[in-house]
Amino acid sequence: MLIIDRIRNWLDDALLSVPVQAKIIGISLVPILILGLSINYWVTSGLSDWLSYILIDARVHAAMEAGRRSVTLVTILSAVFSIFVSLLLAYILTRPILALREMAQKVAAGQSDARAKVWARDEIGQLAIAINTMTDHLISAQSDLARKNRRLDIINQIALASDEQADIHDVLYKILEKILSVIPLKAGWVYLRDPERQQFHLASWYAMPDELGPYFIQQPADPLCVCQQNLLDDARNSHVYIAHCPRLRKYYQVDGEYSHISIPLEARGQKFGIINLLPADEKPISDDDLDLLTSIGTQISDIVANAWLRLKLMEKEVSRQALLESLVKAQEEERGRLARELHDGAGQTLTSLLVRMKTLEKTNSSPEAKKSLITMEEIIAQTIEQIRELSYRLRPIVLEEFGLSVALDNLVNETAATSGLEFEFESQLSGQQFSSEVEVALYRIAQEGITNILRHAHAGKVSLKLSRTNTGIQLCVDDDGIGFDPNRLPGDSSKPHLGLISMRERAEMLGGTLDVYTASGEGTSIQVIIPMKDAS
Repeated sequence: MLIIDRIRNWLDDALLSVPVQAKIIGISLVPILILGLSINYWVTSGLSDWLSYILIDARVHAAMEAGRRSVTLVTILSAVFSIFVSLLLAYILTRPILALREMAQKVAAGQSDARAKVWARDEIGQLAIAINTMTDHLISAQSDLARKNRRLDIINQIALASDEQADIHDVLYKILEKILSVIPLKAGWVYLRDPERQQFHLASWYAMPDELGPYFIQQPADPLCVCQQNLLDDARNSHVYIAHCPRLRKYYQVDGEYSHISIPLEARGQKFGIINLLPADEKPISDDDLDLLTSIGTQISDIVANAWLRLKLMEKEVSRQALLESLVKAQEEERGRLARELHDGAGQTLTSLLVRMKTLEKTNSSPEAKKSLITMEEIIAQTIEQIRELSYRLRPIVLEEFGLSVALDNLVNETAATSGLEFEFESQLSGQQFSSEVEVALYRIAQEGITNILRHAHAGKVSLKLSRTNTGIQLCVDDDGIGFDPNRLPGDSSKPHLGLISMRERAEMLGGTLDVYTASGEGTSIQVIIPMKDAS
């Protein structure tokens, strides 16, 4: 069965691959040959029997020879004439088909303007018309696809340029470079406007001719350009338009108007600036290019608006950071002042009072009076000790004299002695000195963390660990208490967690982070990391 299929396929290929002209000649020639051979066979066989009844054998034989020669000659002449007619018909029939093939090859080779000639209004002519129509639709669809791909490509390149963490001026330079690489333009420049100060400045330019630079790069902000004034007057809305530029007219020294393309940058109700593009002299800008520039302008407007928002947020963050630093510094200074006043003022006054009362006790002979004086002396002594403890907490002298590790160890020991909790402290940074800001911040964070544990955690064991990581200094404060719901961290109005807010702000003020890991009934772990560059 496989052999039969192969033979059938071979015959099909052999017969179907014969050129059309050969098929037409064969179609015309085969009937003539069949008819001639049939007549020749009939003359030589059947006709002799009929003539034998009329003529003698010799004359029948001679007649058969003459008839066979006549039939053969007529058959040959008919075949020759048939071949001639077939060639003529084949030429007439195959000429439009070959033209269609040639046209298809040209289109396949990239000649989009190639079209088939319509030789006649027959079926082949109708086929040529259909193929031409199909080619027109195909070329149109291909052009639309190319335009869309071109639009998507440049929009994607602009999006990639805007995603880079770079200054907006550098981003605009790259965007101008992308635009000029796909659209026949000569140069481009961008004016940005500060919505708050109501001022324009030349933000970026690309491929600006050296001799044209003084008219734009070194040009003062006032008076405004025509395009800038149009933006402020809202004369062109947000559409791309052709602007007649006096500066260009001065540069080119022509009497008529010289123009550039202007793309307003507007987004979210703000006017952020304008892009100006100088067309190339030899390549006019098409409507498709203008439509593409309109889409690009919308995209760039969003990019500039986002950059403006980021700038404002950065300025606010810098202001907030400076305010926070000043508040923390003022807080530490106020704590130091209060500590000195408590120690030098109230503490010394109470000490003097205690000395006078002891003197009064020695000179008084009444037992009841002595007993009262002793009770008052004990109260005053306790008050003095409380003042000293408060003064120390306000200004830990051990932190200034011995460093962070010793101060934290001392804090843990004192808290363990007064609270009854089990404390563990581990430090890998003993003997190392850091900036006073970092040491004070970490000490206050640890102090606040321990205070929160004593107030809320109901813990039995507390662990502090001070270590160095690949990124900076790490302080961990862990407890085995009741924990809390992490979804109610700072920001929950019912429990603002001011302690955690203060701790996080102190860490962020130094460029660090504070993370809280907790769950109800699972204890709490506070991890603080201060970057190395800020810790040294």
